[in-house]
Amino acid sequence: MEKERIKSLILSIGKRLSDYDYIKEVVNNEKNFINIEGMTINPFRELSLSHGIPALCVLYGELNEQYPDEGFDNIGHEYMIKMGRAIEEQGISSLAMFSGASGIGLSAVCLSHSRTRYTSFINNINSFIEDAVEKLVVELKSHKDINMSDYDVIEGLCGVANYCMLFHNDKKMKEALILILEYIIEICKDKALDNLTIPGWYILSENQFLKHDQALWPNGCFNIGLSHGIPGMLLVLCNSAKLNIKLPKQLDTIIKISDFLMKFHIENEEKNYWGSHISLEEYINNKVNETNSRDAWCYGTPGVAYSLIISGKLMNEREYIDSSIDAMKKAIKRLNGIYSPTFCHGFSGIAYISKRFYEITNIEYFNESSINFSNKILDFYDEKAPFGFYNIEKDNERIEYYDYIGIIDGAIGILLTILAIENGVKTPWDYAFSLQSIEL
Repeated sequence: MEKERIKSLILSIGKRLSDYDYIKEVVNNEKNFINIEGMTINPFRELSLSHGIPALCVLYGELNEQYPDEGFDNIGHEYMIKMGRAIEEQGISSLAMFSGASGIGLSAVCLSHSRTRYTSFINNINSFIEDAVEKLVVELKSHKDINMSDYDVIEGLCGVANYCMLFHNDKKMKEALILILEYIIEICKDKALDNLTIPGWYILSENQFLKHDQALWPNGCFNIGLSHGIPGMLLVLCNSAKLNIKLPKQLDTIIKISDFLMKFHIENEEKNYWGSHISLEEYINNKVNETNSRDAWCYGTPGVAYSLIISGKLMNEREYIDSSIDAMKKAIKRLNGIYSPTFCHGFSGIAYISKRFYEITNIEYFNESSINFSNKILDFYDEKAPFGFYNIEKDNERIEYYDYIGIIDGAIGILLTILAIENGVKTPWDYAFSLQSIEL
């Protein structure tokens, strides 16, 4: 009965999302704009995997593999045509996974029916990335201090690396991946700050994304969230090594990042969790203060624990493995700051990470948890919602309901998660989140 309910719900939303004019009407409604430090922003961007057409291509690629007789292939093809036209009109402004070439390429791969179609389109995207990576790496290396968007999973080189891994047997894409690995290894070297020697992934206060964050960390900090911090780099280093791409100092850097994460987390008889950032003061004092972090993919324990279990398995470090398993179990019970069905900082993210923990450990608790989360997500379904699910955000005591289609905080990320837990993953969409399965 549950399987039929899931299929019916997904087919219904899948048909609804085939109407692009309807989508644009909804997402361009001012009620779906967000306010960031006094600026009103419409998150919808046609060529972004986070909120635009590439997310739709990913969805219909997965839906066609899951339900090949429902006409989703034709819908996906129409969106490929729309994406091609948008590229002709707007161009591609970055290499990023969630707003640029890597996300566009991934969406085409997901629609390609195991790479039997759209090969010319994919090759053109890959050539664009191959030609641009070296120049970008040289530019980033010239910067005295790093920004999170230089290297991170969302906008930076880690997201590009995740896409390149899909083509690790291609000479030029492998070369692009190696350039990124060299950059990651380089920025992870220690550097001097006044009289201190600190890890190179330190972020100055003025290089934080928001003024609010600058005020929180006036002396700078170390970002330990998967979306913008060092777990993203750790996963790129580990997954590349699993593909037998190993550079000098790569394994040393894996240990260095892993040990930093192990050192700077709260662990006692009752608690085992990671926050979002380590302040410079905490680093100097060798002690992290208790914090109130989300238990999400983007920030908090699930994302960090996932990076450490991958590292632990690769390096055969039992301490990493055991601590990450224990921390993930506690996060599943705690669910701090989780109230939306979406992927980035909602139930879909922790549900999918629970699924990956089960695949890695074969611990049944994680399998049961992923199924329970999937059922919880289904309870959020609202027939009145334009895309079936809302992105729910809380601002102090105020709750906002947004209508987004995208993979990161919209309906598509939710549908992909439900499908994965119910039927398994058929396309490589999880590369976008650094959650791909790469076997040794």
